[in-house]
This record gives sequence, structure tokens and C-alpha cells, in this order.
Amino acid sequence: MRNLLQFIRTNFHILLFLLLQGISLFALIRFNNYHQAVFFSTSSQVNGNILTQRKNVINYFSLQSENQKLKNENILLRTRGTENFIFISDDTLLAKDSAKKLLYSYIPATVIYNNIRKQKNYFTINRGYAQGVEKNMGVISPQGVAGKIVDVSENFSVAMSILNSDFILTPKIAGEVRFGKLSWNGSNPDYVQIQNVSNHYDIKVGQEVATTPFADLFPDGVAIGNISKVSKSENNKYWVLEVKLSTDMTRLGEVYIIKNLFKKELDQLQDKYINEE
Repeated sequence: MRNLLQFIRTNFHILLFLLLQGISLFALIRFNNYHQAVFFSTSSQVNGNILTQRKNVINYFSLQSENQKLKNENILLRTRGTENFIFISDDTLLAKDSAKKLLYSYIPATVIYNNIRKQKNYFTINRGYAQGVEKNMGVISPQGVAGKIVDVSENFSVAMSILNSDFILTPKIAGEVRFGKLSWNGSNPDYVQIQNVSNHYDIKVGQEVATTPFADLFPDGVAIGNISKVSKSENNKYWVLEVKLSTDMTRLGEVYIIKNLFKKELDQLQDKYINEE
């Protein structure tokens, strides 16, 4: 303690200068919109680079596992087939080359930061608008749905995790659309829940849960998980389902960002009617 006091006494003027300088910088950034924007833009880029280097070190010790995931993902994409295309003609004899067009493309990325401990979780990936990423693009892992893009900088993006209470999907159960609402209750990171599925459907433990064609974030049939628990709501009119996630969100690493090549055209058309209602 005596040494600390002696250090402060000896360097008092320098420490006072640094304190006042810090206060000045804080006030400049806090009350000036331009400097605030510059600060956050710069800090975001710096943080992104730091997180990238951190992830590179981690990846060095798990190369075998990550390479296996990439192999599995390549197999998955090769076998998905027609789900990545939109068919625009039934006359394949007269229009063999134009009978279908690519509907989805994929941008590979790496998760450099991931949070699973909050009610509303997000993860950061090392791809941004310079690589073609935009807001409201779906994100999948080699095993299934992971989240959606909510913010983009030049070389980095932030995605809303499926482990976020604001992330909602209409799922397909056992190959059929049930019009329930899939979301996370904030409890166990291995499970999500489905509400409002009518109890006249025959729902069983083990049935597969996947994406539907109604969500333009993902191709039809991307895995979400499997039903692990079935119970009824308080009024006995609906099923309350628990789903074991296909993606291990605690070990999220290599991912793919999904680009719907027809999204802008679809949004412009639907906005004329849906948003006016």
C-alpha cells in the first residue's frame, strides 16, 4: 500500500492528465453524433479482428473436428437437390435449360463469437456486406438451422441465434406443416419449444421438425431437430412440444449464410398487399 501511494504521489500530474484526457474523450464521443459514429464503427472493426484472431487460435486445436463438419456439409448440399431451385416451367422437353433457376446460394463463414447464456442470444461471423451478406439472411450449421442475420458491417455480421426468444419460425413436423410457433423459452440451450399446434394432429416423440417453404430465410426441409416431449396446453386444445435441436449451439463453428436470390422480387410484390392490410 505504501508503494502504491508513493507511485501515485510521484506520478500525480501524469495520472491527472490521463484522467482528464479520458473524461474529455468520453464527453466528445458521448455528446457528438459524428465522433460517436466513428468510434463505434472503428471499435466494431477492431473487435471483429480480435475475435477473428481468437477464433483462429481455437480452430488450430480443433481442425479435425471442423474439417469433418465441412465434409458433412458438402455432402448435405450435394444431396439437397431440388430444394435449392425454383421450377418455372413444366415443359422440360421444350425448355430443358430454363425449366428451373437457382433459388438459394450459400456463403461459407466461421462463427467468431457465440453467446448462449442470455434470453436473447446472438453470434458473430466473419463475413459482411463485402462478401455479399445482407440483413434477414438465414444461417445454418452442417446439422441444421442456427439463426438469421440482423446486422452487417463490411467484413462481419451479427446473427440472431435460434436461442433467442425473438427468433420465431413456423415448423414442419413429420413432413407436414402444422402452423405452430417455434421459439426458445430461455431455459435449456439444447431444446426449443413449439406452441399452438392443434391437438387433432397425431404428434409423436421422435418425429422430425424442419423448416417450411413459408420462411424465405431457409430452403424447405432444413433440419431443426426432433420432438423429445409431447404435452397438452392448459385448455387441452393445443400441443406443447419440446424439440431437441439438431445443431449443437454450444459448439457452433462453421456455418453457411443462405441467400434467397428471389427475395427482393418477392418482397416488392408482397409489400403491395400484405403490408397494407
